Amino acid sequence: MSVSEPEKAAPLSTEIADKDISLTFAKGMEVLEAFESAATPLTIPDLARLTGINRSVTRRLILTLVRLGYLTEAHRAYAPTPRVLRLASGYLKGRQFGRTVQPVMAAYSRQLGDAISLAVRDGSDAIYVAYSPGDPALITSGFGIGSRLPLTATAIGRALLAFSEEAIIDELLAAPLPSFTPATKTDPAALRTDLCETRSRGYARVTGEYEPGVTSVAVPVLGTDRIAKAALGIVGPEARFEENSVCTQKATTLKECAETLASFL
Repeated sequence: MSVSEPEKAAPLSTEIADKDISLTFAKGMEVLEAFESAATPLTIPDLARLTGINRSVTRRLILTLVRLGYLTEAHRAYAPTPRVLRLASGYLKGRQFGRTVQPVMAAYSRQLGDAISLAVRDGSDAIYVAYSPGDPALITSGFGIGSRLPLTATAIGRALLAFSEEAIIDELLAAPLPSFTPATKTDPAALRTDLCETRSRGYARVTGEYEPGVTSVAVPVLGTDRIAKAALGIVGPEARFEENSVCTQKATTLKECAETLASFL
């Protein structure tokens, strides 16, 4: 399945004064994040174009990342090394993903017969932080840990958004909304209606808005304040989810999984 280029992450928090920020470090992170959607190694001109950073500055940042072991170079093109996974290890270890989250997801994945993904909100995207495969004969999302999906065009994104603070929803819907297929909802009013329906029934259901012919179903992992800390989602061919009863049944099982995970996240 195709992977659409993700939207840019949210800007740095305005709560921190500019004088307290290292702009060089911020640019280095921009360069590193540019590899996120790259299927092939990138050259310095590629990275300068993607980040909008001066080419000579980009070169110095790239060479620094090579020296630190986060990038490798071959034929004047650069690619991430496994060392970049260290950046996520603290987050995953701190929440004991391997010891608690993953076994719970695996149990419910077997029960559903579907691959289950766990995502958290990062700016205008949902980012996968855990994944449990289901029946290999069935269609899967084609995404793995670290993949980003838009909040507005996917069920796992809408489950996160529908149970977010109203200010976050207002800010996101005030910006131009990306379109991925002819079915993608880009009208803010239509999306608000969908988010209200998601809150009312307790789960999100999206068909063909991110990829044609694909339906996704997702539920929030709620905190004590009823705000989503994360979301659990499954995907499959549209024909498998045509019956409302099927979606409701799968969403009920996902909610059980979400309630189990809530204390770990």
